[in-house]
Amino acid sequence: MRAEAYKQSLNTGMIQPALEQTKKQLTSRDRLLALLEQGRLAQLAEDYSQSKQSFEAAINLLDKIDERATISLSNTANQGTSLVSNDNVIPYESNIYEEIFLHHFQAINYLALGDKEGAQVEMRRAQRLQDKKSDEPSDNSTLSTAAVSEYQSRFDTMNNLAQRVTSSRQNAYSFYLSGVLYESQNKLDDAFIDYKHALAIAPDNSFLQQDVLRLATKLKRDDELKGLKPPVKATLSKPNDGTVVVFYEEGFVPAKKEIFLPFPWPESWYVLAFPYYGDNWLSPEPLSISNGLLATATQVVTDSQALAARALKDNLVPMLVRQTLRAQTKHKMQQQANDQGGAILGLLVGAYNIISENADLRSWLTLPRFAHIARFNLAEGEQNLILNGFKPIKVSVQRNKITLLRIVKVDNHFYVASWPL
Repeated sequence: MRAEAYKQSLNTGMIQPALEQTKKQLTSRDRLLALLEQGRLAQLAEDYSQSKQSFEAAINLLDKIDERATISLSNTANQGTSLVSNDNVIPYESNIYEEIFLHHFQAINYLALGDKEGAQVEMRRAQRLQDKKSDEPSDNSTLSTAAVSEYQSRFDTMNNLAQRVTSSRQNAYSFYLSGVLYESQNKLDDAFIDYKHALAIAPDNSFLQQDVLRLATKLKRDDELKGLKPPVKATLSKPNDGTVVVFYEEGFVPAKKEIFLPFPWPESWYVLAFPYYGDNWLSPEPLSISNGLLATATQVVTDSQALAARALKDNLVPMLVRQTLRAQTKHKMQQQANDQGGAILGLLVGAYNIISENADLRSWLTLPRFAHIARFNLAEGEQNLILNGFKPIKVSVQRNKITLLRIVKVDNHFYVASWPL
């Protein structure tokens, strides 16, 4: 419910109460999640120093989690407690797609604070996460095939959405920001590589096609030119033009829901609580951008709802194993209560088992549902633009330079900021 309050604050532009709410969660087992939400909220409130501080704390916490031994006393205790209650007692640990967005947003903070090198460092961190090999498939030898098929059969829509991406690690939005930063520093070979990575993930995006074509031509990569999908038309610039690159974030990634499902096991049937994503999958709504001479619209490069669905699907087997072990543990507890304390104690333990059976629905919910890009040239100076036909904004354009225009739309509220690169 806290996430709903955060969303409502962003819908109305009243962010401060939500920031105060995140502070109350910093000492809880959801500290990492609170830091992620706090950093996102502070950034949209244009408090870039606070956002940077929150994200730094989140990154440090993630580093400690990574450095933790495979089995530690604290982790063992948390896992043991979860077997008699639910996964919510385990401190929140993020998904890879969330960590990539974390470094992406931290790069934005560095740009806003005038530190391009710091921004590039964060993008390299994000890229290392994307380059990392996918986790090995989980061993499902201890899990009945009936349990796996039962869960998968209930959620064809979620599974179909997860299939839109090959990995929850692949984020073209992040690769594109890295490429733009390299290009602004005239590191064209590095920019070209990142643009190609982004295009490989989002091959139908015409802005990515144009960027790869433009740099392939400039770098005389004839083989690359042959491999591009026609038709690709690059925009022409005039001598006094500057370039505006739009990073547009739309809506919120969906929240997980809870469902109780029966699962067969050799000893008995168990009713277990599982997280899933419902059928409220939305289509992207491109942002139109216009003035007297310009009319364009953004195009999607990253579908966060697909990344979230893929991450949940990839975690299916270990999740089912934990849930089944939990059900067996609770079943044994109830049997012992019946044997040692009689029927009444057995009923009380059984009631606790039912009440404590909850799915882990936690995730970073102020992430955008869709991330879009656009790129165009404008004459130097302060330029007026209209978003979606009604929202006027101004952007300062420098001759032969790149201006990054970052737009976040929540309901009908726009958060707009821009920085020269």
